[in-house]
Amino acid sequence: MVYRFKVWFENNEDVVRWIDLKPSQTFLDFHKVILDSVSFDQKELSSFYISDGQWKRHFEIMMEDMTQDDSDEALPVILLKDAKLRDYINDPHQRFIFVYDYLANWTFHCELISIEETKTTLNYPAVIKSEGIAPRQREDNKFKLLDDNEFDELAAKILASKGIQNELTAEFGGLEVADNENSDDDDEFSDSENDLSEESDF
Repeated sequence: MVYRFKVWFENNEDVVRWIDLKPSQTFLDFHKVILDSVSFDQKELSSFYISDGQWKRHFEIMMEDMTQDDSDEALPVILLKDAKLRDYINDPHQRFIFVYDYLANWTFHCELISIEETKTTLNYPAVIKSEGIAPRQREDNKFKLLDDNEFDELAAKILASKGIQNELTAEFGGLEVADNENSDDDDEFSDSENDLSEESDF
């Protein structure tokens, strides 16, 4: 048999993955398949949390031992590579919270939705179904490529800004011409005044 989990971003329920894992596989296997399913790299640390029905975090399973408490009363540290799924599932709708990259704090909800028959044609863990396009892992990358929709939006903004500039140029350009015409009139008016003053001397 295999466990079938529904996995989605905590802040974006439109991006969902359905993942099958064997009970003997570890949380490290779960970690890898989740990241692969959303095209994230595996360079950062992560943790799983045993969760209750309200997504409240309880016991933590770490990728690496980050604790600094060496006392006898310290809670034991369980690592992803050592923790098998079957040892932490005691509910038909067992829930886990997966946190990847403690600085970016990418958070996923993982819920057991069914137990399925093993298929010999699949290599587990396996992504059974995907919905939604995952966000880019590193949004601060200034050299990221634009997809077609982003390119169209950027092009529309550029064209719109050019249209505004053309309107402003036409408007203020006309004012400049008018100002020049007025300045010529002023010059003519000043010349006529000079002529009158010269005539008055005679």
